[in-house]
Amino acid sequence: MKIASMRAIDRYAGVFLCWVVGLPVYLTSSGRQEPLPLEPKRILVIKFFGLGSIVLATPALSALRERYPEAHIEFLSFEGNKELLERYPVVDAVHIVRTSSAGKFLRDTWSVVRTLRKRKFDVVFDFEFFSKYSTLMSTLTGSRHRVGFSLPTRWRALHLTQQVPIRKDEHVAYSFSRQIALLRGAHALPGIVAPRTDRADAFSLAAKLPLNGRPVIAVNVNAGETFIERRWPGERFASLLASMAEEVPHDFYFIGLAHERERIDRVIAQSGIQRRCYNVAGMLSLGELCEFFRRCDLLISNDSGPVHLAAAIGLRTVALFGPETPSFYGPLSTVAVTVAKSIPCSPCMNVYAAKTFRCPYDAACMKAITTDDVKLAVEGILQKA
Repeated sequence: MKIASMRAIDRYAGVFLCWVVGLPVYLTSSGRQEPLPLEPKRILVIKFFGLGSIVLATPALSALRERYPEAHIEFLSFEGNKELLERYPVVDAVHIVRTSSAGKFLRDTWSVVRTLRKRKFDVVFDFEFFSKYSTLMSTLTGSRHRVGFSLPTRWRALHLTQQVPIRKDEHVAYSFSRQIALLRGAHALPGIVAPRTDRADAFSLAAKLPLNGRPVIAVNVNAGETFIERRWPGERFASLLASMAEEVPHDFYFIGLAHERERIDRVIAQSGIQRRCYNVAGMLSLGELCEFFRRCDLLISNDSGPVHLAAAIGLRTVALFGPETPSFYGPLSTVAVTVAKSIPCSPCMNVYAAKTFRCPYDAACMKAITTDDVKLAVEGILQKA
């Protein structure tokens, strides 16, 4: 299923189901005001959308593991995040719902609910901001303690036993951490954690991409399907790389998903430096992408998941922001810089609107970023040791 279809179902059917399930739970719950358990044995974390969001949730997961080293921490997510989650030792088990078809989604939902109810979780943390589906799944686990972000809606309040406000004046990693703080108490925010890789990932990368010995800059001209307005114009990327090619010895490797190859090919053709550009979109597993990042000198990317993956690995990064603000969703890294323009309508991405807003100004915030703006950021970060 496409993300747009999933969100439409979540928006319309989800509200109805949240009321149907939530109202009797709310009326019959006897543990709503009880404090969270002091020593939980089983903890479930839910996050369905966003590779980058999961990376940014790793400080909260680390804080959980640090405080409760013997607890069993499990994670519920969509199939696309399975490989990422299985590469985090802090997660003891991963429960997956497939979304490739409506039938698989419904079958997996039924199966996962049955499994989760048997696990008897002491507490459930819902890291989604607006999802009715995650709210329902939290309640259907049967856990007496369900923590999530508060919304100005009654349907979510029926389900949550503890609520944490979303604050746009702090980074999202702190919002995740404040949920955890209800259980373990206030704590310093640990650093983000890179996914675990091994020699097999390095060997398979070498087999797929026999790099020619030249230094490498990774480029991501896409931004996923969630909010395509986050994409900097392709012709700007092409102009940037053509200008950089005259001054740096690097080759440019374009990353992305398989269905994004066509847009990448257009950018490469526009750049006029095809011999130094390589389209590897759809070719790399997550582990191979991590190993590839370790061989790069820099990533230039729109606001998207690879930005946070690169930040976790320690790759120097220039990230372009517009609809979202870097103060809320920027990379947590001392070797990453963000480029954004302050215009009256930006940021416009709103968790309360399920990120479904569509820009009436043709992504003016991204078009306001000039090639010189990005080139200046690239030159500055490449000079860092």
